[in-house]
Amino acid sequence: MPSTPFQRLYPWLGRLALFSLVPLIGLALSTYLLLLEYQTQYAARHIGAYLLRHNQERQPRGALWQGILASRRTRLALADSLAEFELAPQSTPLPVLHNRYRLQQHGPYAAFLKVQRRPASLQPDRLAPETLRELARSLQVYEQGRDLLLQASMPADPLRIHALIGAQIALEDGALFPQLHRRLLALNAPEAWTFLRMDGEEQDFWRTHLSPLLETELDTLDFQVAPVVRRALHQIVQSWEDSLHRDESDRLLKGWDG
Repeated sequence: MPSTPFQRLYPWLGRLALFSLVPLIGLALSTYLLLLEYQTQYAARHIGAYLLRHNQERQPRGALWQGILASRRTRLALADSLAEFELAPQSTPLPVLHNRYRLQQHGPYAAFLKVQRRPASLQPDRLAPETLRELARSLQVYEQGRDLLLQASMPADPLRIHALIGAQIALEDGALFPQLHRRLLALNAPEAWTFLRMDGEEQDFWRTHLSPLLETELDTLDFQVAPVVRRALHQIVQSWEDSLHRDESDRLLKGWDG
């Protein structure tokens, strides 16, 4: 008896139904495994145990690992130093209550100091234990930073050039002559009276002879300029250079205080 078209279609429908069940079975199996892992954490526990057993056999190498070790050593060294560091919250400097101070050490010859404004200033009488630890670290870095800035050596040439330029400006507008008068009086030099109540011609004469001294580090020999006058001029320029150095140091310290 010949088969009908529907009878020939039944095997194909059966195969199609079977194939459609495969994704459903896979989805059900995946859902079951996820639920099992969520409830028992079987895979996580076994992977963790495997890593613990074999972690010591791994060979540490590479720049990333060296960076991790350096960071760990820095944290341990800082923790050791903080163990002996006494903190009195009530006497904490205001900059440390207003700012967070950090030290990042990179190599033996470079230290990067960072100061960052806190979202809200700390109250010394209401500090959690973790905040106390952070405050102790900030206070130590703050004091180390101040010590570094106080001992910092600045390039002398830029300060010297600025002092010489200031002296040249003072020479041009005549403000340098009263200063020379007072400096020479302090040196008990008779030449002091030369620079008192000078007329225009006398001022032009001394501008001509003093200007080269300010352009060549005061080393130019001019027999019209007595050695004591050169000495007084040198002291004036040096005092301005020292003042610039103090101003720059104060600016750095003021910035470090936030």
